[in-house]
Formats: sequence, C-alpha cells, structure tokens
Amino acid sequence: MLARSAARQFVGAVLPLILVAGAGCGAAKPENAKAPSSYLVVWAGPNGGEDVSPSKRHAETAPDFVAVIDADSASASYGALLATKDVGVPGAMAHHAELRLPAGHPLFTSDFMTGQMFLVDLSDPLAPKVTARIDSVAGYHRPHSFARLANGNVLVAMQNGNGTQPGDPGALVELDPAGRVLRSSSAADPAFPNARIRPNGIELLPAIDRMVTTSMPMDDEVTADVVQIWRMSDLKLLHTLPVPQLPGRTGMIMPYDTRVLADGRTAMLDTYYCGFYRVSGIESDKPQLDLVHVLHEPKDEACAVAVIVGHYWVVPVASGRSIVSMDVTDAAHPVEVSRLRSDSTFYPHWLSVDPASDRIVVGSADGGEPRVLIARLDRATGKLSWDARFRDAGSSRLGVNLDRPELRHGSASHVMGHAALFGPAAKP
Repeated sequence: MLARSAARQFVGAVLPLILVAGAGCGAAKPENAKAPSSYLVVWAGPNGGEDVSPSKRHAETAPDFVAVIDADSASASYGALLATKDVGVPGAMAHHAELRLPAGHPLFTSDFMTGQMFLVDLSDPLAPKVTARIDSVAGYHRPHSFARLANGNVLVAMQNGNGTQPGDPGALVELDPAGRVLRSSSAADPAFPNARIRPNGIELLPAIDRMVTTSMPMDDEVTADVVQIWRMSDLKLLHTLPVPQLPGRTGMIMPYDTRVLADGRTAMLDTYYCGFYRVSGIESDKPQLDLVHVLHEPKDEACAVAVIVGHYWVVPVASGRSIVSMDVTDAAHPVEVSRLRSDSTFYPHWLSVDPASDRIVVGSADGGEPRVLIARLDRATGKLSWDARFRDAGSSRLGVNLDRPELRHGSASHVMGHAALFGPAAKP
C-alpha cells in the first residue's frame, strides 16, 4: 500500500469491497434489470502489508482476481462464493472498476500501482474470463476510475503523466471496448500553472455534453483541490474550479467524487473530509461550486464512493464507521435523514446500488476487516438498515469476509478487495 499518515489511512487505496468513450456520445445506460441482481462481482488482490514496497509486492505476491458471490436473496447459499478467476500476473493494488456491469462488453478493472488494466468477461458470471490486459498508456500512468460511454467506449482517469510536465498532471484517456487507446486529454490548465492535478472520479452528464472530474491523491502528496468540467464530445477541458475551504478549517480538502442529480445538470460533490458541495451551471460559462453541508460528528472523515438513489444521496464515512443518507430534493440544502452504524472493525468506503432492489453493497476501507456488507435503503423515507441475512455461513457477524485461503491464490498475503458492483439480474 502507498505510504500515508494515520489520519489519511482510508484514502482510496486498496479497499475491500464488492465490485459491483467517443465523440458526441452520451453516458452508457445501466443494464435493464427487471429483477434483483443474483451476483456480486469482486475485484480484489493481495495485501502485502503497509511495510511491503509496491515493487516487492508485484514481484512476490499473488495475482489480482475477480470473485463472484451469490447475491440472490432467495437462495439458500446467499453470500456464498461461487466463482473466482485470477488475471495471471502478480498484483500490487487491485483498485477501481467500472461502477456498473456493462451489457455486452467486458468489465474494465485496474491495478493502480502496476498501472495495468484488465478486461473481464462476466457474460457467464459462474465462469469469468480475462479477455485482455493493458500494460500501459503512452504518456500517462496510474489508472483510477472508469466511465462507460453510450457507444461502448470507456473513459479512464489517469492520475499521473510521464513526469515531463511541471506538476505531472494526469489526463482523461478514451479506450475502445477492446482496450485500444483512441485519444487523450491532459488535465493541465494554464490558469493553474504547475498544479498537481490528479484526476480521481469521473461523472458523465450527457444531457448537457459535459463531464465532471475531481482531483485527489492516492498517497500523502499535496495536490490541487480542484474540480474540472470537460466537454464529453471532444474531451476538451473547459473549467478548473478551486474547491472552497470548509469553515474554520485549513489544509487539504481532497475532492473525492461527484454524482449527477435527476435533472441531469447538477452534481453533488463529496470530499474526503466530508464537506459537501453543489456543482451548478455546469453547461454555462460560469459554473459554480457551493458548500451546502458538512457532517458534524467529530470522527467524520474519509467520505468516499457515494451513490444517488432517487432524491437521496448516500455516502460512506470510513472513520465514522457509518453510512449516511441525505435528502437532496433541495440540492442547496441537503438534510441528513438516516445514519447506519457498522461495528468497530468495519470502515465503510464504497457503495454501489442494485438497480432493481433496495440494496446497496458496502465495502470496507483499508485498516478494517475485509468484509462486504449489504445495506437496504427505503426509497420512500431514506431510512437505512443492514441486510442481516447477507453473511458467511455459521457466522454471527454481518457481511461476507473476503480474506480466506481460497482467495489468497497460494500467497501468504491477506486479501484486500476494492471495486464493487452487482451482477446480472438472473442466473444463466
């Protein structure tokens, strides 16, 4: 894992979780699920520990892998491991994947530290296949997040350049469905000379031909606290917006991710330090970033991969050991509705929604037990609750533990997962 201070141990590095582009193209539509998902797909890899260098981990540890878990709540084996497939090369930091399982295409996944990306065919979830490996992208490295466009192409947020430009800014890179590079666009902005811009999250707003990216480091590097607005149709960078400080605080803000609201024109931003902002006027010449809410509990830090469900914004809070739902009907005045606590060893980090049920998968940040939990969201009231049935057989604890011998692939290293998404609606 990358070196970091204790206060920032939850930054999106390798974190256990269930896993859940083209000119003029809109965002890809999620799979049209008419029934609740039957599978959870895990993108995971070895955890060599804090003191093991990335290069040593890559040389000596097991490969990254996908694992498929039974997510059919009517099944007697609900929560059981059904299938696993490794990528065939040693891993260093299994990290993000796409946020939704793409229909008709392999899933894009990444190993952040090796810089490799893998395409995984999950058309038969019980027999996953690795169809391609991308070892590098010319001019950029450290792939982070993915966003699928309507024509099947994929955008990748690359956090770093090749070291030749001051600040070493990253980029957006467009790949075709087979992983071939089509074009790229640097995150460098002349209005922010030498800025260390590290593209982190990507959110698409196809209704207005825009996309929004955040900038946040994966280690203790001090980077630019900015949000960037791009034109989807040609990957042109249009605006770089500094994120306002939280009242009474100084230091890094670390904008983590944005999520678009139902109007298709407004986005909500959460920062690592649990400040929440509305991004409005995105299609205009003067987009605006306004602080609209701050979580007030003293231990609320490490807000990360959130979801929008109807008019509720649900956010994981790792250090607060909780997930929080907020009513954003009035995006300028979010109202906290429900707070769901986990136990002392589970640090919520990643959320992903089952589009045809009330379930949200919850993955844990590094530093806690590598379990995956399922929460339920009442879409009428915003109230959160745990799915008590989703657990290991014979266990009294919520969730499914990923750190088990059969997932270590012969390595002494423990398992840590990261990206999480629900799989197909029906079993083949």
